[in-house]
Amino acid sequence: MSQTEKRESLKLLIEAFNTGDLSLLEKCLAPDAKYTFYGTTKFAGVNDARENIRNLAKEAFPEGIKFRIRQIVVDGDYGAIHWEDLATRSGLRYHNYGVFFVQFEGNKIKHIWEYIDYERFKVFLEYGHYQRNVGESHF
Repeated sequence: MSQTEKRESLKLLIEAFNTGDLSLLEKCLAPDAKYTFYGTTKFAGVNDARENIRNLAKEAFPEGIKFRIRQIVVDGDYGAIHWEDLATRSGLRYHNYGVFFVQFEGNKIKHIWEYIDYERFKVFLEYGHYQRNVGESHF
């Protein structure tokens, strides 16, 4: 599959998060796609990608989350998206940076590994503290 098609799959993944239209996952995820989420929250572990994304949307970001793509790289059967995200929940603000590192199966995503500042995520998810600014924001 071409790099262009793989880049489009990565963009669709982000669009699914940004719009809340999780039906887009069927266009970009392989049937048995996995999602590795690091840290100590209840989302941690290697899980079914569709289920993990639905749970994140429902429980962590019920008011939605917006990603801004900073960079996409595709190299053979692997790719990465460097992103910035912003969300609110009950008036509390969440802002973070991260990378999805992925493995492709054809032009669909077979495995996602998410790398973020998990302390920031955990504080937002479990303690509800206001998030401090980090780095340079493009929102």
